[in-house]
Amino acid sequence: PTYPGDPLTPGVGATKDAKRLALKDAKTITKIPVLPVSYGDAQPLLAALDGPLAPEDWRGALPITYHIGPGAAKVHLKLAFHWDIKPLYDVIAKIPGTTFPDEWVIRGNHHDGWVNGAEDPISGMSAELEEARAFGELLKQGWKPKRTIIYAAWDGEEPGLLGSTEWVETHGDELAKKAVVYINSDSNDRGYLSMDGSHTLEKFINGVAKDITDPETNLSVWKRDQSYLLANGSPEEKLDARNRADLRIDALGSGSDFTPFLQHNGVPTLQIGFGGEDRGGIYHSIYDDFYWYTHFSDGNFVYGRALAQASGTAVLRLADPDFLPFDFTNLADTVHSYITDLQKMVKTKQEDIKARNQNIADGVYAAVNDPREPQLPPKVEEVPPQFNFAPLENAATALDKSAASYQKLLGSAKPSNASALQALNAKLIQSERKFLAPEGLQRREWYKHLLYAPGYYTGYSVKTMPGVREAIEQKQYKDVDGEILRVTKVIQDETALIDAAISDLEKMQ
Repeated sequence: PTYPGDPLTPGVGATKDAKRLALKDAKTITKIPVLPVSYGDAQPLLAALDGPLAPEDWRGALPITYHIGPGAAKVHLKLAFHWDIKPLYDVIAKIPGTTFPDEWVIRGNHHDGWVNGAEDPISGMSAELEEARAFGELLKQGWKPKRTIIYAAWDGEEPGLLGSTEWVETHGDELAKKAVVYINSDSNDRGYLSMDGSHTLEKFINGVAKDITDPETNLSVWKRDQSYLLANGSPEEKLDARNRADLRIDALGSGSDFTPFLQHNGVPTLQIGFGGEDRGGIYHSIYDDFYWYTHFSDGNFVYGRALAQASGTAVLRLADPDFLPFDFTNLADTVHSYITDLQKMVKTKQEDIKARNQNIADGVYAAVNDPREPQLPPKVEEVPPQFNFAPLENAATALDKSAASYQKLLGSAKPSNASALQALNAKLIQSERKFLAPEGLQRREWYKHLLYAPGYYTGYSVKTMPGVREAIEQKQYKDVDGEILRVTKVIQDETALIDAAISDLEKMQ
């Protein structure tokens, strides 16, 4: 898959200047042609490689000995492509709000698939259509939402998040003022409710999960998620699941239509869906069809109904309350965890590199190298220096204090002061956008969120505090302190917004 703003995919989600730069960069860095192939086609190619034995982490599961290469074999590849242009169609439906029409709750999923697409994306799209049908029934009964609800079916997700990205870029200025939350789903299967997204919504989505019944156990889907963590989680996850009021939600990387909303436009975002109890194996293949889904996945469509209930409930609870249900205490807790994780990563890298350099100096790797299956020895590396995390820690502590004050006042606030309520919600709409840097991340300015981003080399997988983390991982140590200061600033900006929101709450006591 390709991603907006990636220099290897010029023209997708980029400004004109960025496109020109991307094209210029692409000419210098795209030296190796790439073609995905099945493992059956890959096996003889990999088996023909000679050279040193591949490190253990580089080996796959094929019944061959993995070597790095090169090899003596020659390969002839014939490729055939269609370069014709096809139109894409986004389908957008809007239910106007009565009280806050310029505050938008947006729900989306894509409708295009690689081949048959029964699981990806139709299992999720069917749930969204059921939600829309239910809202239609409510409208017939006279109900109208306080906030505007927008339902979207995106096209062109598979080749590069095209439909959602173009829509977000086209309506970027309007979304920056009006978009309250974006809720995304994609594939849906049997099992446990996955809840990922912005941590200002962590408490909110936990509340939704407690009110949705799991169709196979009759427990709440929240209780089933907690039980899974208690049975299968890491020691830290088990401790949190047992003692923390809310289950932790994961941050979002990429791979679905939430990316332009969250990481480019700064819309608070949730990605939800069920899964974990299917064998899979059909992802993006011709086998992702109705037969597979009804025989090996959610054959009775009960988890499709559960997804419609979960997402539809979330949309309702965002569209109708006077106060937008954002919580900053869980956000502050998560920010602290990211800082701690970065500090642990630095310490571990320092200790590992020191030990490895000492082993090289002592001839340890040369002594244990098998001459029949030789491996290249590691090279001496620079030990990471000490970095100054103090500004980040201080900013997180201030965020803690303001978040707690906001939450305390929210419990006693009354919406009778209409102007203060409107001012408060206007600020809350901007809360996620405080984490955006106009200049974007290094080497990919389209991605602007300094807390969450897909990894530069990982695609779907998220990197939290990506500028700091990737500078450390990629040994760009001179950039680390500067990236720490960038993240510090956006956290301080978030704290200032919360403090301003507290002033609005004080007027409603």
